[in-house]
Amino acid sequence: MLNLFLVLAIPAWFTMLYPVVRRRLAAAVRPLDARLVLPMVLVCTFAFMPLVFTVPREDGNAVLEEGLSASNIITLVLTGLTGLYLFGKIALDRRVALLPFAMPYLPFTVMIGVNTLSAAWSIVPPYTLYRSAELFIFYHASIVIFDRTDIERRFADLLAIITVAWLVAVLPIILDSLAHGIVFSAAKNNMMPFVCAMLGFLVIFRPPERRRRTYLALALAGFVIAGSAASTGALVAVGPALLMSSRHAVLRRLGIAGALLAIVGFVLLMLDLAAFPALLDLLATILQKPAIELANGTGRSTFWPTFIAATQDRLAGSGFSAGDRFIQLLIPTTALAETLGREDVFITSSHNMFLSAWAGTGLIGLGFALVVLLTTLSWGMKLDLGGRRFVAASVLMLVLNGMTTPGIFQDWNVNVLALAGLLAFIRVQLPPDGRVPAYPRAPAPAPVARPPAPEAGLPSTWRIS
Repeated sequence: MLNLFLVLAIPAWFTMLYPVVRRRLAAAVRPLDARLVLPMVLVCTFAFMPLVFTVPREDGNAVLEEGLSASNIITLVLTGLTGLYLFGKIALDRRVALLPFAMPYLPFTVMIGVNTLSAAWSIVPPYTLYRSAELFIFYHASIVIFDRTDIERRFADLLAIITVAWLVAVLPIILDSLAHGIVFSAAKNNMMPFVCAMLGFLVIFRPPERRRRTYLALALAGFVIAGSAASTGALVAVGPALLMSSRHAVLRRLGIAGALLAIVGFVLLMLDLAAFPALLDLLATILQKPAIELANGTGRSTFWPTFIAATQDRLAGSGFSAGDRFIQLLIPTTALAETLGREDVFITSSHNMFLSAWAGTGLIGLGFALVVLLTTLSWGMKLDLGGRRFVAASVLMLVLNGMTTPGIFQDWNVNVLALAGLLAFIRVQLPPDGRVPAYPRAPAPAPVARPPAPEAGLPSTWRIS
């Protein structure tokens, strides 16, 4: 009975009440133009610190049984420092508090609020509360970084800084891989290919005034070093994106159909790439990966069914982030360990951002996933041609890459950081309500200068008396 109620109530809420909530909460705020150094240092340190220092866990429930590790404590400290930075900014400028409620940032902000409420039915409520707070703090800080009047000119610079910061963090890993003859995936990272792809798309579709070739080379190098078979395959997003960004209705429809086919095909290949042996051998050669590793999607095709079985009856989810992190509390993983030939299985993520949304808040999470992505895409389609192509390619790349990564719906990561930048890029080019005229308005005629009035008692030059 409860499930039937949820099936009816959740779609009804998104259809009828969400538009009302959006109108009531939406705020018109001028771009902030904050100083960059401190928030960028805090955000990049939080994002890349686990690559430099982390305490490995061998048991999925170790944090519940053994308490916080040293790396967990550092994470908490960084979150607290970033929160204090935001409080200080709010004390000096009230606009900072309103920024997350400006469109098109608002849907993601509302989603975070619902994530927080999911602690009421979470399998680990404190974990859900902390992850929700962490997500809001760093999403807010990300907005502070990118929300500036000159974001069109500086967006490439900021993405390049993030990419260089990551390369510095993983430099020892890169050097070790190169010493062993490994170039592709020399420092594999599931999240950075999207950031590097965004930088490349920006340089191609909206070329910056300076350092175009440098940024394009940086984007390519970062993508190759971080990339995987899945991230490389996600580049097919460019084709449908070019069609979707056209002003011609037929081409737009073809682009939408192509995007849907790309998503379906991407998932099918991830589940059964072995059915295409020629393609499998080609990818294994190009990507320097064992064919068996590519064939089973690095285990995803094996544990996705287990993940779905654990969450299929929880239509409201198991609590934001906790549903992913503590899947062992929902279902025994003994059978999965036997299938994989291991003593134990430690699953910390579904490695699919839509499954993460489903595990966290169920149908509500899937609804917000669609709202966030479609809002970004619909607002981006109001830009000029280069802007439309950049936004469409970035959103589709995020979706396809998110089929094999946590994406933006499990916790805060560099993908959320890049999404905040993309939303800021769109926001500063549109009015606060996102509305633009159907056709460009003709420029107002210049005022005609009138001759000075003749002095009193003197006839004008053209008057005949």
